[in-house]
Amino acid sequence: MTAALIFDTETTDLPLWSERSTHPDQPHIVQLAALLSRADGDVSGSMNVIVRPSGYTSMPQKAFETHGISFERAMDEGIPLADALDEFNALMALTDELVAHNISFDVRLMRIAFLRAGKEPARENLPKVCTMTAATRLVNLPPTDRMRAAGFNKPKSPSLAECIRHFFGEDLDGAHDAMVDVRACARVYWHLKGLGVAPAKAAPAKAPAPKVSAAGLDLTGVL
Repeated sequence: MTAALIFDTETTDLPLWSERSTHPDQPHIVQLAALLSRADGDVSGSMNVIVRPSGYTSMPQKAFETHGISFERAMDEGIPLADALDEFNALMALTDELVAHNISFDVRLMRIAFLRAGKEPARENLPKVCTMTAATRLVNLPPTDRMRAAGFNKPKSPSLAECIRHFFGEDLDGAHDAMVDVRACARVYWHLKGLGVAPAKAAPAKAPAPKVSAAGLDLTGVL
């Protein structure tokens, strides 16, 4: 039976997509959570940590408003990035695929973190499943005005909260706490599996032919 590592990051900012992952201005992970699951509700491992700030001296206001973790709290409660990655690696060593909502974002942040810490992921070339991509057609939200203005008339990509509302008729309380988001993502993932929907692999952040580093994450067009 497939073991899925479902994970989420809360961060200081969005990644600089056009810059290398080693660029000093790339954002930092503030919170990292993950569940190792073999079936809906069957969790065989988990982690949920705040990462102690290193390389930045304040929490951007927009980031604080999103996840509610202050710089002071991160300093008090956080663990070193290397330790957080070790915990993640222990779970990654046991999984068959990585799952996240908007996985290209989270994979990029993990790539940045591994390179920043001088560490390597425990597994190479794992399949990556994006619940946002897989759910878009089923949730079928209308395009936003901004999308229409740009000539895009396909359904809008659903947030986790919108997926939970559509599939389960519930509100998602506590969104943008990484573990809340992971548990919600797990519900959506296993629901999609139950519907027989084959979740699509997330496209690489940039460019054509994949280039996989010794660090094991797809570095296509980034490094």
